[in-house]
Amino acid sequence: MNMRTYISSIVLGIILAGFYSCDKVKNPTIVSQTAVGTTFDSINNFAISGYRKTLLEDYTGHKCGNCPTAAILAASLSAQYQSSLVVIAIHAGFFAKTDSQFPISYTCAAGQAWDGTTGSGFGVSGIGNPNGMVNRKIYPGFTLVHKDTWATTVGLAQSDPFVVKIDLSSAYDKTAHALNVSTKLTFLQAYPNNVKLQLVLTEDSIIGAQLDYSKNPDHVDDYEFEHMLRTAINGSWGEVAKTAPIAALTSTTMANNNFSVDTKFNDRHLSLVAFVYDETTREVLQVEKIKIRK
Repeated sequence: MNMRTYISSIVLGIILAGFYSCDKVKNPTIVSQTAVGTTFDSINNFAISGYRKTLLEDYTGHKCGNCPTAAILAASLSAQYQSSLVVIAIHAGFFAKTDSQFPISYTCAAGQAWDGTTGSGFGVSGIGNPNGMVNRKIYPGFTLVHKDTWATTVGLAQSDPFVVKIDLSSAYDKTAHALNVSTKLTFLQAYPNNVKLQLVLTEDSIIGAQLDYSKNPDHVDDYEFEHMLRTAINGSWGEVAKTAPIAALTSTTMANNNFSVDTKFNDRHLSLVAFVYDETTREVLQVEKIKIRK
């Protein structure tokens, strides 16, 4: 069901093939390739791409005093579900605005678009944070996106059908801050609608100011932000990966090369997140996440 109905939605070009490293989330194996003046870290998710995963989007902001409790819940769910759950923290809306106490903006164009109340935006933060979405889907019996429903809806999402397999590969030049991405989609069953591929970068271990009502004083200067949405690689709403009708066992490979990673991001803490979603209903069908370097 369309979520909008409920809540008002790189110096070298390289074609990547045959990566033999694997990302096991906590201890990724990385194969380094050396070229003149450059060093590439290559990572893929091939060891873990064979099962369904869930996307949890946490809409938050540094002025939201109740949002740290949602971040704790997201961390707990991540520990419980391990690589089966991917979390993205999206700073958008009123609580993400800057002022003298919160001078650094953590918003980005993709997050603002997703949260927008017009066009395709979902308008999540307008309901009041902390809120979020699980697979951008309404599960039976749930019409709200409040954090109190996350544990149950993430549990329900574990039974969602495994429609499409994502084999995700990246090659990152840490000298030129250039990222090359190859994404192979394999549809395990027939699918009736167009699907889109979204590629984004998230960053962990960002230290900054946060309002936290569980602390005294509640203004925390050294709060640690995790899995923060930083930027989209292929546009705020991604790109069409396959048009309908899609036959079972159909596959397609997409290359997104020469993406320039902003030097203000700490690339040691950056992850590449890829998810496939239904263009009509916008339900997320699969999501994968890998680090881009050691």
